[in-house]
Amino acid sequence: MTKRIALSMVAALGFVLSAHALDVDETELSSTGERTIEFINYEGPHEVIESAESIRAIGRALGTAVASGAARSGSTGRYFVIHAVDPTVPVGLDADIIVLGEGALVDHVRNLRRIVAGFLETAYGYSARDADTLAIFITIYNAVYRGDLGYFGSKYKQVVAKELSASNAGLSVRWDEWAGRSRIVIPLTAKAGTGVLGSVDTTPITDESTVGSLREESPTGGIDERMDIVDIKERGQDEEKAAIDAERDRIAREEAAIAAEKERREADTGAVDRTAGEAGSADAGETPDDEAAQGLGAGQEASLEVSEKAREEDATAARELAEREARVEADKAALAAREEASAAKDQEIAKDRDAIATDQKDAIRDEVTAAADREASGVVLFELVNPDAPLSRIALVDLKTGDTIRRSSLNTIRASSIVDVGDAYVAVAGQITGTGGLVRLVRVAKADYSDVVQGADDVFADTMLWKYGSSLYAVVKKGGDWAIGRFDQATLELKASSEPVSRWTFLTQSGGRLVAQGPGGAFLVLEAEALTTASELRR
Repeated sequence: MTKRIALSMVAALGFVLSAHALDVDETELSSTGERTIEFINYEGPHEVIESAESIRAIGRALGTAVASGAARSGSTGRYFVIHAVDPTVPVGLDADIIVLGEGALVDHVRNLRRIVAGFLETAYGYSARDADTLAIFITIYNAVYRGDLGYFGSKYKQVVAKELSASNAGLSVRWDEWAGRSRIVIPLTAKAGTGVLGSVDTTPITDESTVGSLREESPTGGIDERMDIVDIKERGQDEEKAAIDAERDRIAREEAAIAAEKERREADTGAVDRTAGEAGSADAGETPDDEAAQGLGAGQEASLEVSEKAREEDATAARELAEREARVEADKAALAAREEASAAKDQEIAKDRDAIATDQKDAIRDEVTAAADREASGVVLFELVNPDAPLSRIALVDLKTGDTIRRSSLNTIRASSIVDVGDAYVAVAGQITGTGGLVRLVRVAKADYSDVVQGADDVFADTMLWKYGSSLYAVVKKGGDWAIGRFDQATLELKASSEPVSRWTFLTQSGGRLVAQGPGGAFLVLEAEALTTASELRR
């Protein structure tokens, strides 16, 4: 599907960039109606890079608490989970809600998915692969229904809906609107529990809007992810059908036991009636004397007491039997509902497989016929992530249609600083953020936009880059001051730095030397290689 974007042509470059790009990496594109959804992640240098395992451990800790019976757990200021379940309400979905607190530092959707996956592993015993698959659909699902209280109110129980507001329901598409403003809703089935493959309700998270969104983000239409979740559905169905068969057998045994109990009771009642009749006949044929009459009266009273107790016990047994019959009828109705839901799930799976098969055929056909045309028509441009901010990414664009063919994941490039070094572009990238963002030099290979080399030194965000000979120059942080730095254009290693300069300085080449302006206004004539000061021209 065509993706329309706003383009920014950087006139200061003075050249047209060559047409090379790479498939979208970790940028999620989707469409619901006329609304385009795109996850905007922070892509740039970081002061501290957490390991994938440590990020996953955040979710695992929350999941362990839920598996242990906690209704709420975690740090409200960072990462928190609400186990919103109400078994007394028969209609609507229960859910787990992962809350991103004000102090949450996650700034990339792949890390959000790691947290969700880690949670599913320990809360419900999903394998790492299954948890990763579910996490993809859960994050896209929450972005599709972001802020839609009407949807959440119609699908979920009140115990879930009361935890959501228009400002935090679901997942924002922007990383800077996650902390304190996003709550990830994970729909649960009634049978959810540790080790139950069908704990997460896969029906809502694979609805038409969510799958359509996933289809948009991938050149293959999300085929692999969709096949993986269908596999989860099928294994869940195997589990559910086995449980249904076991319940059907249990109900049959209980019905047989009730029938046997009824037959026994009927036989006991007949025997009692016969005994009573015989006793009555014997009494009518005798005329007792006074002493015998007194004895007979006492015996009758005792017999009446025994009979009364027997009647009470009989009534209790009859009531318990009736209650068992009622429970069986209720269980049969519940079983019928499960069987109906299972049949609907089978139809859902069949529909999913048909859709995947169709998309596979379409993807192969389209790729074969359009691959050459896409590459030929593509021009590499710098696309501003926000038209009012200087941060951009590299995009391969068809200028005739406006289609984005490919784009880089790095989305904090300062386009005005780009320098072409032959097989790559070197630029200033990054942003100072509360989550540890930095501003550094980056080297992006033309052949593969994901092949990025990051410099190790902080540079001035608005510095220009100058290429003289085989070296690159930029304004670099030096202690508490700024200086001109000379960098290796292949490794971005800082080779030399000057005395302090104004961070806004321009750099001019003259007679084999370089001229910069110091913080006090004087011009500094620098040796090109060592960047030592040859002379100072005071103003």
